[in-house]
Amino acid sequence: MFLVKNLQDLGLTDKEAKVYASLSEVKEATPQQLAVRTGINRATSYVILENLLKRGLVKSAMKQKKLHYILESPAQIINLLEKQKKEIEDRINQAKVILPELDMLEKLTSQRTDVKFFEGHKVAQLMQKEIASSKADSIDEMYNLNMALQYFPLAHNDHRKALYRKKIKIRSLVVFDSKEVLPRAPQLWHEEKRYLPSDKFPLSAEIVFFKDKILIASLKDDLIGLIIGNKAIVNGFKIMFELAWQGAESYKFEF
Repeated sequence: MFLVKNLQDLGLTDKEAKVYASLSEVKEATPQQLAVRTGINRATSYVILENLLKRGLVKSAMKQKKLHYILESPAQIINLLEKQKKEIEDRINQAKVILPELDMLEKLTSQRTDVKFFEGHKVAQLMQKEIASSKADSIDEMYNLNMALQYFPLAHNDHRKALYRKKIKIRSLVVFDSKEVLPRAPQLWHEEKRYLPSDKFPLSAEIVFFKDKILIASLKDDLIGLIIGNKAIVNGFKIMFELAWQGAESYKFEF
């Protein structure tokens, strides 16, 4: 009984330990004989003996047309444990090699990315709903004014008026046709605007930063919109906005 417990401590299962301990008493036996000795059925005893054979703890031989299993030197247990130790060390070394890649993957997947897609003439309404629900206290945006008013003309329920009522601070980078009269657009609460000529910057989209999200809407051909919620991605685009914001300072217009 103590031998079975000690063998289990060395890594053998309960039934493997019982079969090995029983075989150690007789040195050689058939699966049927071991089944009788251990109380384990013959088919299971055979499977266990084959597992022990693969691990080098027993060997087999045909005698009088019957398969016999013979106990190997007990020192094979040490050899088996040494082999397992080396396999574990190899796995540890392998884990160390791929650990930086796993760390990088963990960082990427820990930043949950939300992507929402919109299309059709309700794009403005749906996008405005997203911005409002975010409870953003400031917004940075870049858009083509002529195209924006063409697709989203001013109305009594204009979504831009909702921004005014919420008193959201806004920085607007406005691209417009400098050869035409500047279209009338509502002045939003605490809005700071800078302008860029569309002949040099032919932007045909609207880009809005709010919270840790970016909204990108096409203002050409089919109306489509995309909202991405990923801090790393948004920060990358935000850097480009800041560069454009600073660059727009060099353009002076009289309205």
